[in-house]
Amino acid sequence: MRLSIRQQIVGPFVVLVLFVGVVGTAVVTYQFSSGLSSQFDDSLVRTSVRANDRMAQLEASRLELLRAASNTVGVSSAAVSGDAATMQRLLVPVVGNAEPANLTIRVLNRAGSQFLVLRRTASAAVPHQVASPDAPPDQPAVRDVLAGRTDPMGDKYVLLVSEPEGQELYWLAPIRDSRQAVVGEILVAEPLSDVAAEVRKAQPADLLLYDSSGRLLSSSIAGSQDLTTDVRQAVAPDHPARIFRTVSGQQYGLLVNDWTMRSRPIGYLGIGLSAGDLDSSLAQLRWFLVVLFAAAALLALMIGIAMASRITRPIQQLVGAMKTVSAGNLHHRAPPGPANEIGFLTETFNAMTATLESKARELEDSSFSSLEALARAIDARDPYTFEHSARVTAISLEIAEALGLPSDDRKALQRSALLHDIGKIGVEDRILAKAGQLTDEEWEQIRQHPLIGYEMLKDVPFLTRSLPGIRHHHERWDGAGYPDKLKGEIIPIQVRIVTVADAFDAMTSDRPYRKSFSFEFAARSVMSAAGTQFDPEVANGFESRKLAIIGLLKEMGKSPVPRSSEVQWLERAG
Repeated sequence: MRLSIRQQIVGPFVVLVLFVGVVGTAVVTYQFSSGLSSQFDDSLVRTSVRANDRMAQLEASRLELLRAASNTVGVSSAAVSGDAATMQRLLVPVVGNAEPANLTIRVLNRAGSQFLVLRRTASAAVPHQVASPDAPPDQPAVRDVLAGRTDPMGDKYVLLVSEPEGQELYWLAPIRDSRQAVVGEILVAEPLSDVAAEVRKAQPADLLLYDSSGRLLSSSIAGSQDLTTDVRQAVAPDHPARIFRTVSGQQYGLLVNDWTMRSRPIGYLGIGLSAGDLDSSLAQLRWFLVVLFAAAALLALMIGIAMASRITRPIQQLVGAMKTVSAGNLHHRAPPGPANEIGFLTETFNAMTATLESKARELEDSSFSSLEALARAIDARDPYTFEHSARVTAISLEIAEALGLPSDDRKALQRSALLHDIGKIGVEDRILAKAGQLTDEEWEQIRQHPLIGYEMLKDVPFLTRSLPGIRHHHERWDGAGYPDKLKGEIIPIQVRIVTVADAFDAMTSDRPYRKSFSFEFAARSVMSAAGTQFDPEVANGFESRKLAIIGLLKEMGKSPVPRSSEVQWLERAG
């Protein structure tokens, strides 16, 4: 029997499609089955991350309560005198405004004797003093706080303590007098059950808490058991253990990781999700995929015979455009397609890409606006540096114009100038505002702010070109700067510009230890430091725009100071 050309083409194609259908169905079914398991595991991981994040937020909130209590004016004097009435009067507002419903505050004197216990409950929101016959926890950390000892996390500690009413988490902090000597201690306790309830609000899953020996402390799954030795041994700091358990006839998937607070091991934290429907879902999915793949293969065979040549090319173009866009090039667009669904899909893809590009730009601008607001807030911490970053930006752009810096480089320069001091968020206010000479330790903290700012922003993609100005704006042309002692043209040009702008604004601003210099004196100082502290080319660019820069600063609220202040400064310096 003679076969037509169509039959000769379609016959092998049908055999191939059937073969691919059988093998493909098996492969895809396996992959989807693995995918569901992976999704279940991913859900466990995401839920565990949210739970740990919430635990960290709770810890930060309680530590903030400790700071507020221990730093309240009069608390140190009341601790020294053992005046419980005064201490109660001072702490009641602090405790009353705290977030948790149930809290117990214990106050110890320097000798470790407890002289005040305040308690707040959900039924009595106003804190009240209670006569507590029980003593504070007899733990090394309690004695460490009173002894003024610290660890890498500071002078505050966290304890898990068994109380008659149940397990409680304690946060400890010293009370210090004006000379920073420890004169007492404050302990904040919260029932572990309340902590667990707060953590569960952050994620729709079951929460299990264990002590360091694996003993179950709290669980939202009735009938839960302690951790076995092999599970505890499988848990590592960066490697949680996943287990499946049947509890009260219901199968659960558990992800158990270590539970640490302030870098101290407390026990283990487990997240549980019901896995009872997983097997039945996998079975239904397998049958669905078999039917779906068979139907899709038949449809692909029919359409492929008639339309393969017409569809392949525009689809390939569209796929290529998708790959280009997914690689990060949001400017790319797919070429126009035919006047059919593929063409409409191409138009939709291009519209979607344009919208995505616009949203990405808006997100970038919004993110930078938030960072700019943070930088301005940091400037506002100190009246002497208020609007400093805005002025440094204005000066930098004037110098950039004098040097003919390209527009793309100016945008990176503008951002680095606005954010150059953002790392001062990690420097204590008392150091920034200190009127006298800084100690070596205080000076070392000040010198860390470029690195702090760099570490804060190094993972923000759209700030990559601005990071050098944040990290290196205290480098010097002669290599004597910090933090990396870069020298000469190794320092990027935008950094050299920010360095001059930063120095000029600093010289013309009041400081706790001196009054501001006049514009003329500061400008001469910049030029005199050309070739040592500053790039001569940038200094010359500054000089050429000096009048415009001074005009800008006057518009921003600056005015020259009497020249006598410069003479006094030189006399003190000499």
